[in-house]
Amino acid sequence: MPIVVEAIPQVATGRVRTDRWKKFGFIFLLLVFVFAVFAWLRPLALVRTAGRLALWRGGIHSHYTQVGPYRVHYYEGGEGPPLVFVHGLGAESLNWVPAMLDMHHQFHVYAIDLLGHGESQKPDIAYSIEQQSEMLRQFLTTQNIQSADLVGVSMGGWVALKLAIEHPEVVNRLVVADAAGLKFQTNVTVKNFLPATPEEFSAFMAMLTPRQYPAPYPLQRDFLNKVAEHAWITRRIFASFLTYQDVLDGKLQKVKAPALVIWGKQEKLIPLSVGEEMKQQLPNSSLLVCADSGHLAVFECWNKLEPDVASFLSSPRPPAPFVREVASGEGTAPIASAVMKLAGREGSSLR
Repeated sequence: MPIVVEAIPQVATGRVRTDRWKKFGFIFLLLVFVFAVFAWLRPLALVRTAGRLALWRGGIHSHYTQVGPYRVHYYEGGEGPPLVFVHGLGAESLNWVPAMLDMHHQFHVYAIDLLGHGESQKPDIAYSIEQQSEMLRQFLTTQNIQSADLVGVSMGGWVALKLAIEHPEVVNRLVVADAAGLKFQTNVTVKNFLPATPEEFSAFMAMLTPRQYPAPYPLQRDFLNKVAEHAWITRRIFASFLTYQDVLDGKLQKVKAPALVIWGKQEKLIPLSVGEEMKQQLPNSSLLVCADSGHLAVFECWNKLEPDVASFLSSPRPPAPFVREVASGEGTAPIASAVMKLAGREGSSLR
């Protein structure tokens, strides 16, 4: 009798444990299923979440501020003098994750979402370079920044240059990568920035980079949906470009800040000749050319460019003007950078 009495609790305990593991297994499989469904439906959201997590672990946090009538989103963190990153057309602040993580030990880094981009407000405005530049100036005021170093790519470079021309007192040093702003001949139109099919997506990526970044169907689909959702903003921006009211021809000599110009040698969107002309017009400027990249050179060649950028921004005196070519190696861009290029559309052009 005592043996039977002792056996019953052991059997019961075993069943409880089995049931518990079954519940845990069911919950785990359910979570895996939910994650797989979300990854299929919203892959770009996962990419952005990974970027936010990387920044959070590095002590760089997401914030909002009121800039005039607009609610503006930005990331901020680190120690040192202020360094502000400005993204390109259709892109967002998260494109700067690797650069922010590399530079936040030397600088107090900021990455802003321009109006109509990322998590910033998307008002019914013209989206001119003048409006974006003025918003950036007011943003610096909200952060109690009297002057800062600026890094801008493509349209963001145009915005930064505009600010440096009109308010030279707020810009210490300037890095512009494959920047728009000067007139040049091109067949690119707004349609090139509004791909609607997988074939147009491939053509769009080929316009931005000579490298191959295979994108799975869910990522392409999500990207194309985002393009369609914000197409009205892209059209507004291009319409503003084509008024030529904000072109910088003949104005770059007014930039007082030392400048570092970065360009992709295999540029198909804004030719290297534009970068060379920009270097000539900017007083006290240098030119770094990434031999194996196009419009995304500042991201694809960041591993080679970062030491020069850091030295240029942190040295007591900027280096004597130079022209130098670097190469990061075909296909060696970090996976995170490649994914971010798919998550955000870089570039702008003038016709």
